[in-house]
Amino acid sequence: MEDEPPKELLEAGRIAAEAREYAAGLVEAGASCRRVCELVEERIRSLGAVPAFPCNISLDTVAAHYTPGLRDDCSIGGGSVVKLDVGAAVEGYIADTAVTVDLGGGHRGLVEASVEGLRAAMKVLKPGARFYDIGRAVEQAVRRRGFKVVKNLSGHTIDRYTIHAGLSIPNYGDRTAWIHRIRPGMTFAIEPFATNGRGMVREGSTVNIYAYTGRKPRAMLGGLEERILRYVAEKYRTLPFTPRWLKGMAGDEEVERAVRLLAKLGALHAYPVLIEAGGGLVSQAEHTFYALRGGIVVVTEKGQPTI
Repeated sequence: MEDEPPKELLEAGRIAAEAREYAAGLVEAGASCRRVCELVEERIRSLGAVPAFPCNISLDTVAAHYTPGLRDDCSIGGGSVVKLDVGAAVEGYIADTAVTVDLGGGHRGLVEASVEGLRAAMKVLKPGARFYDIGRAVEQAVRRRGFKVVKNLSGHTIDRYTIHAGLSIPNYGDRTAWIHRIRPGMTFAIEPFATNGRGMVREGSTVNIYAYTGRKPRAMLGGLEERILRYVAEKYRTLPFTPRWLKGMAGDEEVERAVRLLAKLGALHAYPVLIEAGGGLVSQAEHTFYALRGGIVVVTEKGQPTI
């Protein structure tokens, strides 16, 4: 597997890249966030994959983890900085990618900062590269544009059915990451976040993304909770999902209440929205990569080049 990427991963990457570009083309002033996400998720399915997680559409100061729920939505403002984070999975092989759209045209530098951070990381990427050096390259590129990286958001390793597989790839020169290196056979995502704010995120109160933890609650569950847990375990395994995808199992409010209870009992992991702590705007760029013995495949770039 170290001589070439799994074919399923390459297919997931091709589909994720197409979905990313499709998503960016849907962004316009007044558009419904729910409508955008549903169209993107349907496009991924129509191309032969499944969404590796719900389409994230995070506006302005929201850095990550927003997707519309069963009963909430958002509307894209005319000057919004719109982050679209999409993923595709084929037989559990995951490709994760993101793009930022500066709808008003007034934040081009912020958008370019995260893109240049990603490009800087790609210049130092090679088998054996230290996570520390990758993060330092990202931070230096973002700072040259006059912005800060978001230090408590990072890239990550990826395994089958596991979007965050245990190792974080920092967006700054984090010396605690010195010991970790890119190894042949590793799938990983690099995702710089740039901001004009504090450079940290905090959790918000909105939660519309969950994932099955594999743990069965000790407490007695009601019928709806049992059905939901059985359904998500069989349908999504450990991939994140949204209560939107459970519509029709009961009333919307009942489904939301059951999901919150399952999270409280430890059967589901909750992903709250992440908001820039200083109220700054945030941009994001992301690719998924696969490490060979002699190079790195950019899984979510058109043509899937080896660098």
